[in-house]
Amino acid sequence: MGVAIALREPDGADDMALSEFSGSPAAMAFSFLRRLAPCDVASLAVTDFEILLLQLRTARLGPRMHLAFACPHCREMAEILLIIPDYVADIRPKPVPDVNSDPEPGWFSLESARFRLPTAGDLAAVADRVEPGRALAALCLNETAQQPRHRARVERAMSAMAPEVSRAVAGICPSCGAAVRAGFAVARVVIAEQKRAAAAVHDEVDLIARAYHWPQAEILALPRARRHAYAERIRRARAA
Repeated sequence: MGVAIALREPDGADDMALSEFSGSPAAMAFSFLRRLAPCDVASLAVTDFEILLLQLRTARLGPRMHLAFACPHCREMAEILLIIPDYVADIRPKPVPDVNSDPEPGWFSLESARFRLPTAGDLAAVADRVEPGRALAALCLNETAQQPRHRARVERAMSAMAPEVSRAVAGICPSCGAAVRAGFAVARVVIAEQKRAAAAVHDEVDLIARAYHWPQAEILALPRARRHAYAERIRRARAA
């Protein structure tokens, strides 16, 4: 837990791949991060994977997020302001008594129940299954751990060892003043923002190619921010 990974800035090829990718938010986030991270993203615990997504969001769009939702009391649209560093500050793994390392690497035992912490690769593998929760349990829990009398205790241990980053956040509805809680699914929110940031890639490649006559490969190799800057410069020149 607690990885610190320097992510490469997305370029046009990354944005093109993201804009053309179809699949679940978890699968898209996994595919996108694999392109940007200098490590084996598949082996990251889900906690670290989601914190890495928030690190990407902070680096590219800033630490302040506005989560929009419909108030369950008055049905008006409301927002909760989330400051990413504050949000992740208390996400720390905790040791669990009676949990021991298993002889098989990556696995743990709690009496006769054996389990391993889900990884980003596991999430991507089950994301499009009809019952992803059942498929994930089959990957990460042995038969004993899946039994009802063991499973609750095992899941509590897993939650302590790899705390959830995607969870409900609390706020106040500005319309009716009611206390509200809204679910925050990290992969869904972050990848939706990244897809919006990548959406202009086709138009920007076309604009830059027409203006500068650069080949597509060179334009796609530009970091996202630089590509946006060139495209905006061309638009201003044309408007003038």
